Amino acid sequence: MSGEVDVMASSIELHFVWNFGHLEGEARSSGKVIPNENRPTFAYVLPPGTRVGFRLKKVHDIRQLSVELQPDFVLGAAGFEPSVRFDVIEAWNYEDPLSWQLARVIYGECTGRAPQGALYAETAATLLAMHLVRNLSTVTPQLKRIRRGGLSPSCLRRGCDYMMSRLGEDISLQEVAASVQLSTGHFATAFKQSLGVAPHAWLRRQRIEQAKMLCRDPNLDLTQIAIIVGYANQSSFGVAFKRETGLSPIQWRRRAAV
Repeated sequence: MSGEVDVMASSIELHFVWNFGHLEGEARSSGKVIPNENRPTFAYVLPPGTRVGFRLKKVHDIRQLSVELQPDFVLGAAGFEPSVRFDVIEAWNYEDPLSWQLARVIYGECTGRAPQGALYAETAATLLAMHLVRNLSTVTPQLKRIRRGGLSPSCLRRGCDYMMSRLGEDISLQEVAASVQLSTGHFATAFKQSLGVAPHAWLRRQRIEQAKMLCRDPNLDLTQIAIIVGYANQSSFGVAFKRETGLSPIQWRRRAAV
């Protein structure tokens, strides 16, 4: 594949590229030429309104994750009010290790049709937005002055109760955070500080504990149990179950029956 294309970012864009074959070309932005001579990985960030011309000389066998973030979502993830004005800095060599780790998580969820559910994917996107604000925005100094502890006991209880009340549903981080009137970023960060695990991991643990009890019922098959505890199919349920217990649901069921 080769050719030329001109694009303009309509929102905050993050692009992560994994090169498994060959990638040679260049980009032109703001009067600068950014070459790419077959690097194995690279990422770039474009603020809204950025115009870029890409010239691709040779491209084959690459994987790319492109994430578009609206400014209001980014501010909410970082715990700022929507009225706060900020700019994102254009970057063509974005190497933040945690952002790359989150990109791999989101890519896996996209290609696998979100097997871990909306809460998992949205938590990853929220953390990605938070790290973007910390690394490449004009509100970074304000963010560094913010000091937050964990959730108050009452707030933590309400958040956990809300997730337990919808154990069988594919709930989002935004819904859980809204139930305690916090931004998604504040809630995700403070929840982990309080309990040592992220909201999606805590919810997965509760679902698997419920699944263990259901597995003792011989009248329920694994597909039924998966649906009851909030998984779209038996495959994603099996992955989550093994992550928590070290055993597949079938193996655990056999041991429990002894």
